[in-house]
Amino acid sequence: GDSGFVDLTRRSWPLSLKLEALDELGIGKACRFRAEIHQFDGSPLGLDDVALSHTKKIHLLAIDPALGAYMHLHPVPDPQFPGVWTFSLTPSSAGAYRVFFDFIPVRSPRRVLLSAGFEVAGQPGLLAGGESLKVERAGYSFSVTPESSVLTVGKDAYLRFEARDAKGNPVPLQPVMGAFAHLVAFDDECRGFAHLHPKENLIPVEGKETHRGPLTFGFRPPSTGHFRLWAQVRIDEQEIFVPFDLQSGV
Repeated sequence: GDSGFVDLTRRSWPLSLKLEALDELGIGKACRFRAEIHQFDGSPLGLDDVALSHTKKIHLLAIDPALGAYMHLHPVPDPQFPGVWTFSLTPSSAGAYRVFFDFIPVRSPRRVLLSAGFEVAGQPGLLAGGESLKVERAGYSFSVTPESSVLTVGKDAYLRFEARDAKGNPVPLQPVMGAFAHLVAFDDECRGFAHLHPKENLIPVEGKETHRGPLTFGFRPPSTGHFRLWAQVRIDEQEIFVPFDLQSGV
């Protein structure tokens, strides 16, 4: 897995993204979105222009300003309009959401990140801050343990991720998007993110394969302060998203 945090206020790609909500935005309301993406030469980015990455063409990460509502979606190409991709989501909180499109164009096999946003009316939630490294969710206990007591800016920190059942036994993790777990780290300003994968490089061969026990992730904090980590796992055919809070340089 990659350990680096990509700051989209400092990096940009010569592709264009126009995001439009097709329904009224509101808390608890499903909303369809239309994303129009053009390549650097102005041509539309269609299905055949995108390589498969972690079993999908485009990964879409949406996060609210309090970092408490995270969604990982996969837009689908519009069959009639080249360059148009559609998806739907249901906001669970208010405020200015950030949306990140993560994909690899066929023409230039390097990862591209594009960012957009949308606003949901109401009072945004508060940022958690602090540190929270053990979380109970969906009847399971999840933990992230940094190998070092202090995370240093610009240096790889190793994080041990574990999932246990109510009896304390390791839970069998099922494959999700070609890995046994994913971690995504956001900073408080939502300037970008780090998408992390297990260092063990265990690539599931088929859907029935599972993994029990710890997984190690590398994370290189870009700055001091608070980071929200969202883990994504699949247990008993159920996808579970788990939030952790991590401090860097404190």
